[in-house]
Amino acid sequence: MQVKVGCAENIIEVPLFAELGGYGPFLGRRNRGVRDPLYSKVLTVNDSDNRNVVIVTDTISSSELECRRLRVELASEFAIDPEGIMFVATHTHSAASVASCDVGYGEPNQEFCQNWRGTIRKTLMEAMANEEPVHAFAGKAPIRKQLGSRRTTSEDKHTDPEIRWIKMLREDGSVKVLIHNHAMHGVVFGPQPLVSADWMGDANRKIKERKLAEIGFFLYGTAGDVNVIWTHETPEREKNLDWISESYVNDLESDLSNGEEIQLAPVKGALKAVTFPTERVDPVEYREIAEKIISKVPNKYARPSNQEEKLLFFTHDRLLEMAILAERGKDFKVMRDLQTMRMGDLAIYAVPGEPFLAVGEDIRARSPFKFPIAVSVANGDAGYFPTPEMFAQYPTIFSCDDFGAFGFYEVWFGQGMHRPKFKPNIIEHIVSNLLKLNVN
Repeated sequence: MQVKVGCAENIIEVPLFAELGGYGPFLGRRNRGVRDPLYSKVLTVNDSDNRNVVIVTDTISSSELECRRLRVELASEFAIDPEGIMFVATHTHSAASVASCDVGYGEPNQEFCQNWRGTIRKTLMEAMANEEPVHAFAGKAPIRKQLGSRRTTSEDKHTDPEIRWIKMLREDGSVKVLIHNHAMHGVVFGPQPLVSADWMGDANRKIKERKLAEIGFFLYGTAGDVNVIWTHETPEREKNLDWISESYVNDLESDLSNGEEIQLAPVKGALKAVTFPTERVDPVEYREIAEKIISKVPNKYARPSNQEEKLLFFTHDRLLEMAILAERGKDFKVMRDLQTMRMGDLAIYAVPGEPFLAVGEDIRARSPFKFPIAVSVANGDAGYFPTPEMFAQYPTIFSCDDFGAFGFYEVWFGQGMHRPKFKPNIIEHIVSNLLKLNVN
């Protein structure tokens, strides 16, 4: 069965003064200019019977509602099975938002949202128009110099040890697209007011400059607990970007001749909205916790005087809002889309939100396919999915004194998006449901 692959990329324009998402509540990071552009990239894989479409955008996340709406529109307009359309964000923290990941963490800009939709549609059209036969090779490039840091208080400092890659060659031997998948946050620059695709965008740029492929196509792994290593502080963070992306692409390039040929047919996709297990929202309990939190502030009627007080106010306000919503009968059910795409030996498993590194490793270990890849911040957001050990380590909201630190933020910060706390079995629930999706 002959398989054709298309790929295209276009810059997503960011309006001046659009708010950039990430790093904290109500920072007001209004875009003052573009350090490096944000891209929409689209990959299509067509076996004549089915077409899978992977849409990657340089954004911190995407709204599940926006993804669902656009999926329906694209499926209708281009005659594609909607279950074969996947949205993945690269999770750069220096981009305008399609939807705010948490209250106050970067309000969506309507002009940017329109640009996001329009650029995706244009890029999909171009990718479909340049579909052509390819041969695919896949491999795993070892990370030779550590790039990531485990954001954890445990003894385990394990980070993603490899770059999973697939290169697709035209009949003339040229590389049409190089897919690369790694689990590490895009937070090189910190909360500066300039648009950037972060280290992931710089790696894609270096891939093109070195002529490793016509298009570098990054798929963000399960990196909820992995940050980049910062070796230079402000104002020298440009040096971080250079050494991280340089080392990453060096490692990737060194392994590209070691790949094994894989098949890309048959092409199938499966998508299912799944209800996630959450704890009940008790308005009396939430009000009591909110009162205990605000009691830590010297004067709850004064403006916060430091970052610690700011986070206390923020947590108090969100808990109180959830209590009010619960009293008015809000259904706090969390339902998100899980998706699996199969292209022959290649399988892509997509999870919304930010699962920990261990989730991707578990998915790959349990997948029946020859070359599985796990991606996150896909088809929307849902916060963090911590491991059962994290739930045990932080059993109450007061287990961590720092309300912006590891532990509290991952396990207890659901109220930041008016979401209840997940139950400790959340990871197994997601992984088992994901693996049940039928793409055979």
